[in-house]
Amino acid sequence: MEVFMRNLPLHLADGALQRQLQPFMDRLSITDYMAEKQRNRTTGHITFLREVDGKKFLQHHGEETPPRAPVFQSQHRHPTSRARLTLMGKQVYCKLSDRPPHELTLKTIKHEATQQTHEAPADTNKTIEATELNCGYYTFKDGRLTFTAEWAAAERCLVKFAQRSLLITLTRRKVQLRIPFQSIVELVWWQDGNAAVTLSWAPTILASQTPDDKLTAEFSMFSIGNRIRANQQQRVEAIDKDHARISPSCLVYHFKGIPNAITRHENSDFQSEMFRMTQKQLFIVTRYHFGYQLACAVRFSDAASSLRNQLGQYNTNGTLPFGLLFLLQALVANSYLHPTTVSALARKLAQRFTEAKRDGNDEAPISVDAFKKLFDWIDYKTPYGDPAMFEVDGIMEYLEQAERLVRQGSALRLKLFGETRERARIFKVLVTPTRLTFHGPELEPMNRVLRKFPDNESFFIRAQFCDENGQDLFFNAKISLDAIYDRFKSVLSNGIQVAGRLYKLLGFSHSSLRAHSAWLSAPFVHQSNLQIPDLIVMNLGDFNKIQSPARRAARIGQAFSETPYAVDLDESKVKVSRIPDVERNGRVFSDGVGTISPGAADAVYNVVPQSKGYPTCFQIRWAGAKGMLSMDPRLEGNKICIRPSMVKFESNDRQLEICDMASKPMPMVLNRQLIKILEDMGAPEEWFLDLQSREVQRLRGITATVYNTASFLKSQRIGESIHLDKFLRQTEAMGIDYRRDAFLRGAVEHKARIPVRKGMTLFGIMDETGFLKEGEVYITYDKKDRHCEPPGPGKVILTRSPALHPGDVQVACNTIPPDGHPLVQHRNCLVFSKWGARDIASMLSGGDLDGDVFHAIWDPDVVTVVTTFGPADYARVPPLELDRPVVSADMAAFFVDFMRTDHLGVIATRHMILADQREDGTLDQDCITLAELHSSAVDFSKTGRAVELSQLPRSTKWRPDFFAPGPLITIYDKSAIAMDEHIAPRDNEDDEDNDEGPRHRYYASDKILGQLYRAVDEQNIWAHDIRMATKTGGPSFWDQLLMALKERVSTIGPVEWEHRSDEAHSIRHAYEDAIHGVMIDCAEYPHQPLRELEVFVGFIMNKTGVQTHRQRDRSIKLKDEFERITTWITKEMRNPTSVSGYTSPLDALELCLACLYVGCEKEHREVRPGHRSSPQDLESFKIVAAAALLRELKLLERGTSGQQYAYGGGYVGVSGGIRRK
Repeated sequence: MEVFMRNLPLHLADGALQRQLQPFMDRLSITDYMAEKQRNRTTGHITFLREVDGKKFLQHHGEETPPRAPVFQSQHRHPTSRARLTLMGKQVYCKLSDRPPHELTLKTIKHEATQQTHEAPADTNKTIEATELNCGYYTFKDGRLTFTAEWAAAERCLVKFAQRSLLITLTRRKVQLRIPFQSIVELVWWQDGNAAVTLSWAPTILASQTPDDKLTAEFSMFSIGNRIRANQQQRVEAIDKDHARISPSCLVYHFKGIPNAITRHENSDFQSEMFRMTQKQLFIVTRYHFGYQLACAVRFSDAASSLRNQLGQYNTNGTLPFGLLFLLQALVANSYLHPTTVSALARKLAQRFTEAKRDGNDEAPISVDAFKKLFDWIDYKTPYGDPAMFEVDGIMEYLEQAERLVRQGSALRLKLFGETRERARIFKVLVTPTRLTFHGPELEPMNRVLRKFPDNESFFIRAQFCDENGQDLFFNAKISLDAIYDRFKSVLSNGIQVAGRLYKLLGFSHSSLRAHSAWLSAPFVHQSNLQIPDLIVMNLGDFNKIQSPARRAARIGQAFSETPYAVDLDESKVKVSRIPDVERNGRVFSDGVGTISPGAADAVYNVVPQSKGYPTCFQIRWAGAKGMLSMDPRLEGNKICIRPSMVKFESNDRQLEICDMASKPMPMVLNRQLIKILEDMGAPEEWFLDLQSREVQRLRGITATVYNTASFLKSQRIGESIHLDKFLRQTEAMGIDYRRDAFLRGAVEHKARIPVRKGMTLFGIMDETGFLKEGEVYITYDKKDRHCEPPGPGKVILTRSPALHPGDVQVACNTIPPDGHPLVQHRNCLVFSKWGARDIASMLSGGDLDGDVFHAIWDPDVVTVVTTFGPADYARVPPLELDRPVVSADMAAFFVDFMRTDHLGVIATRHMILADQREDGTLDQDCITLAELHSSAVDFSKTGRAVELSQLPRSTKWRPDFFAPGPLITIYDKSAIAMDEHIAPRDNEDDEDNDEGPRHRYYASDKILGQLYRAVDEQNIWAHDIRMATKTGGPSFWDQLLMALKERVSTIGPVEWEHRSDEAHSIRHAYEDAIHGVMIDCAEYPHQPLRELEVFVGFIMNKTGVQTHRQRDRSIKLKDEFERITTWITKEMRNPTSVSGYTSPLDALELCLACLYVGCEKEHREVRPGHRSSPQDLESFKIVAAAALLRELKLLERGTSGQQYAYGGGYVGVSGGIRRK
C-alpha cells in the first residue's frame, strides 16, 4: 500500500525522512515500510509492505477532511483538510495514494526485512570540538616523541570518527579532511585534549565553497572554474598554499580538544571517543604524553628544496649512482625521513663512494638492492620507537649489514633481480591527488623502446595515476574532481623532477592507458645522440600525418606494448612480404591477422621458453604493424606475411616482437552479462543451475581426498612451477596430512569462478585455406591438463567479452577438417571462415583478429535451444582531429580525459540493472542504447569521443540482490582466509563519509542471476565443507615430513647436509627477498603489500569478492613472477656447485635437504606494531624446498635399483648422467 504526503520540509531527503517517521512507526509497531522523497520537493510517498500497516498509519496520521458545509456558507470550492502529522515543525498531509505501490519498492522492502536480523547494532559516535588543526611530523627530543607543526590552523574544527573514516572539518573554511581508518597507522592521545594521527597515505581533502563564495580565491591554485555544479564538493590538492608545500611528505595530523570540555571527574566527549576507538581496534590507539613544538628555524619545505638541489648536483657530478639518488629522494617523498637527515645520509654515502674510487675499488660500497631494504627496516615514528633508526649512524650501520647479505648471494640475486633480454629494472612514480611517491626498481617486461636503448633503463620511468590508496579515482556525482585532473595534466605536461633529471611524457600502450599508467623519459645520450621524448617518438615511425591525439597516442602506444620476446629478422634471415586483406561488402575478414611459415616459427621457438611449447599463433608487433600471425604450413622458407589491416604506421624497425602466443587453451567462465543474454536467448534455467551445482559439489569435495585437492590445484594452476599437486600426492603416500599446515590449507581455500566444462576461450584467426564455408568455424586445442575433448561437428555458441548487445552472442557450425589438411596442425585457437556476407568475429562485440580472444560453448543442452538475435552494426565514428600537428600537451590532455571519462563500469552496471528490471531484458530499448554507448566508450581510446553520463538512460536506486556486496574476505593471518558475514551499513545521512558512493537498496531478483546468487550459501560451503576439521596436537606436518624424508634419504646413501647450510641460507634469503619484492610491486599501494598467500596462489584478493580490472591484470603478473622465481630457485637447489671439486649425484640431494631444514627454521624477526612492510615470517620457501627434494629423491630412487650412492670417485664436472626435469 502507498501513502502520499505533501507539505514536507523542502530540503529533507528520503533517508532523513525515514528517520523522522521512525518514532511514529515504532509507536504503531510498523517495521516494514519505505519512505521516498527527493530533495527540493515537498511531496513524498510511504510504501507499506502490508496493507494493514498502511491503514493503521492513515487511521492515526491521515489528513482529516471536515464535512462539506452548505453551499450558501462555502467560500472555497474544496473543504480545507487538517494535518495529523508534524515533521520538523511542518504540518504534513497524508492520504492514500492514487497509484499502486511500485513492484520494485515492495521487493526491496521484503528483501530488507529478511536482512534486518543481521543488521549491526547502532554505534553511537560523538563529534569532538577542537581549537586547532596542525600538520607536521614526529621527531624524538631527548628520547620523547614530539610533534613538530609545519602548518597550523588556529581555528575551530569538528572531529568525528564516522563509519569508515576520521572526519576533520574546518568550519570557517568549509574544508573537510577525510582520513580512512585503513590509512591510520596509529592514534596517539593524552587527556589534556592533544591527539595526533600518523597516516600511511594522505587524506582526501574536500572544499564545500562554491565559485561565488569569498574564499574561492584561496583555491585558485587548483584551477577550479565554473565546471563545479551547485551543491558539489570540490576535491582539492591541499587546504591552502602553505599546506600544499609540506602536506605531500608530512603525514602526521594533530588536533587539540577544547580544554574546558575536559574534566577530572568524568570523561569528556574527547576521552569517550578515544576509549571507544581503543575498544573498536580498527587501528593502534596509544595513550601517551607526547611533546609539541612549532616548526624549526629551517622549514621542512626549504630543507626538501635544498635536498633536491643537492641530489641534482650529485647526479651532475656523478658523485652517486642515479639509483641511490632516486631512493634518497624517495625517503623524503614517501614520508620516511626528514630532508635534513636524508641530506646528511647522502653526504655520508658520497664520502664512502669517493673513498672507494680513490682506493681503486670499482664495486659500489652500497648497492641499490641493499638500499631498498632500508624501506622495510625504517619504521613509523611511534611513542616507544627506537630513535637510532632515524639517525644517520644507525642507518649507515644497517646499510652496511644489508650490503654484506646482498653480496653473499650476489650470483643468485643477479639471476633473480638482474636485467635480462626479457625484463628491465624500471623505477616507478605514483601520482596521486596530493603527492608524488617514488618506488622500485621493479622488473618490467621489455618493450620496443626499452629494447632500443640498452643500459639506459634508468632514464625511463612508469608513472601511475591513482587515488591516495593506489586505486582508481571513482566517479561520484557529489564530488568534483576537476582540480585533481588539472593537477594530473600539469604533472604530465611539466614533467617529474627526480634527482636533477626531468622526466617528461613519452607514451603509453592501450593496456597501460586502461590502467592509468604512462611512460616518461629524461634526456640522455645514446650512441653520441641526444635522446629526448620527441626524438625517441620520431624515430619509432612516421606519425606526422595523424592529427587525432587519440589515434596518435594509440599508434605510438604500440611501441610500449609488453613484448618479452623478440626475434631479429635479419639475423634469422626471415623475409617479410605484404599480402592483401580478404574484403567483402566493406568488411575485412582478415582484420589484424597475417601468416608465418614453419621455418620462421622455428626462429620464434628459439627465443621463447620451452614451457610455451610450439604454438601456431603469435600476437606480434613488427615495425608499424600489430596483430596475429598464424602458421601456414604451405609457406616455404623463412617468411612472415603482413596485411594492410595490420599496418598502423610506417617504421623501419626490423625486430619481430612477441606479445603473447596460443601456448595453451584458456578455460571459459560465465560472467553476468553473458548469463543474462543467454537467458534472453532462451537458455534453460536448469542449465545454469546445474553448472553451478556441479561446481559447488566440486568445491565441497576439494578437501575430501588429496586426489581432489591435487586436481583442484592443477586446474587452477596453483604451484604449477613446483609441481605442488604431485607434492601433496607424495605426502599422502607417506601418510602425512597436508591439512595440518595452515599455509597449505590456505592455498586450497582459493576461489574460482564457475567454468563451462564444454567451453573454451581461444585466440581467433582466419582460415587461410578457404576450407571453412560461411558460418563455419574450427575449434582446436591441446587436451592435456584434463580438458574435455574438443567439440565434434555441430553447433557452437560464440561470443566475446564484454557482451552487452543481445546480438553479441551468435551460433556457428564447428567443422572438422580431414586428416592431413593444413588446418589440423593448428592448436589452441578458433579458426573463422573467410567466406560470407559478414565476418563472424565482427558480430561478436565488434571483434577482430588482431589478438582478440573468443569464447565458445558446445554443450548440446544449451546450443540446441537458444534463439539468436541480429548482431549490432554500429557506424564507424571518425576520431576527433585537430587542425594542426599533435604535440605532447595534446597527448597529456587525452590521457587525462580518458581517466576523467572512463565510465565503462558505470555503463555496464546500469545495463545489468535495467536488463534485470525490464520485461524484455537485454532486448529493451534502453539496454540496446546502453550497449551502443558502451561500445562508444570502449572506442574512446581510438576516437577521443567521450560518452557523457547524461546520455545514459536513467535508473532508480534499486538494485537486484546479486549486486549486494559479497561476504568480506578477511585474512586473519598470512595463511588463513576467513569469510566474515557482511553487515550492510545503516542508511545514515549523518555519517558524512557515506557519500563516497551512492546508496542503493536491494531487491530479490527473480531472473536467473538472482536465482544463482541465492542458490549458494557460500559461507557455509567454505566454513563446513572445505575447511574440514583438522586434527591438532602431536608432531606438525613439517616435523612428520622431515622424519619421513630423512628415512627415505638414508636408503639412497650417507647424505650430509650441514656443510651446505650457508648456501641454503643464501638461497632462502634471495627467494624471500624476491617474494617480498613481488608482494610490494604487485600491490595497489606499496605501503600495503600483498600477502604471501596471494603471491603463492597467483590471485589478488578483493574484500568485496570481485576483482577490479587492475587486480586481474596484476594477478597475471603475480602468477608469472612466482613461476619465474620458483623455477630459478628450484634450478639452483637441484643444480648446485660441488663443494669438494668433484661432482656427485648426491650434491643436489644435499642442497635440497639443507634448504628444507633451513626453511623449517623460524627466522626470528622483530614484528613491530604499525611496521611498514616487513616480510616478517614468510612460509613458502620450505614448500618449494620440499617439493624440489621429493622430485630429486624420486629421480635417484628410480636410478638406484637397490644400490647406494657414495661420495667421490667421479670425474670433475660429470653428474653421473642423471637428467633432471
